[in-house]
Amino acid sequence: MGSTGLATRVGPAAAEELRQEHFRLLREAVEAAGGHEVKNVGDGLMVVLQSSSSAVECAVGMQQRLDRRNRRADEQMMVRIGISAGEADHEDDDYFGPPVVEASRLCNAAAGGQILCGELVRMMAREGREFRSAGNLALKGLPEPFPAFEVI
Repeated sequence: MGSTGLATRVGPAAAEELRQEHFRLLREAVEAAGGHEVKNVGDGLMVVLQSSSSAVECAVGMQQRLDRRNRRADEQMMVRIGISAGEADHEDDDYFGPPVVEASRLCNAAAGGQILCGELVRMMAREGREFRSAGNLALKGLPEPFPAFEVI
C-alpha cells in the first residue's frame, strides 16, 4: 500500500481511513477462504491456510476485492502476494521455516497486483486456475534460483 507516501499525499486522517479499508478488504478474503491471520506485517498480512487451493483462492480474492474498490477510487491500492506450501514450525502463534521465508521472498519479488507462488503450490492447487512461469528467481537467502509461477 505504501503507507508513508500515502500519508504525505492525502494527510494522516485520510491515510488512516485508507489503511483500515485496505485491511478490511484483505481480511474479508482471508475469512472467505477459511484462513487464519497470523500477524500484520507492515502494510500486509501473514496468513495461514489449509491447502494450496485455498491459499490461491484467498490471494485471488484479495486482488479482486482491491480491483473492484480501485475502479471507483482516486487512491489506488495494490498488493503483492507470495504463496508457499510446506511444513512450517509453529510457536507462540507464529510460524517459521522455509515456507514462510519463500512466501515472504516471493511477495518481495512480486509487482503490485501480482501473485507469485512456488512450484509445489502450482502442482497442488485444484484445477481451474492458470499459472504462468515467472522464471527462476534469485530470492534473498535461498541458495539456488527458485522456480516461480504467477497466478493468472
